[in-house]
Amino acid sequence: MEMTKVLAVYRVSPLLLVVEAEDGTVLDLSLTELKDGGHRLSDGAWKELLEGYQLFTCRATPREGSRHAPSARQSRPPA
Repeated sequence: MEMTKVLAVYRVSPLLLVVEAEDGTVLDLSLTELKDGGHRLSDGAWKELLEGYQLFTCRATPREGSRHAPSARQSRPPA
């Protein structure tokens, strides 16, 4: 079944989409349920999802000075 419109995105874990199918049915699905259930997003729905809701794939980087950040001073090897 093709999903034609993204109506809402809930930033919970896992990410939850409220989508409208081509027949007008409204469903709430995680991305995994969308994939595993044989559903697919139309090109327009993907565009809405990525541009309209500004979802990004990213990874956290430690802030300078935190215990997880690499040290700003690195020891020099002996000459």
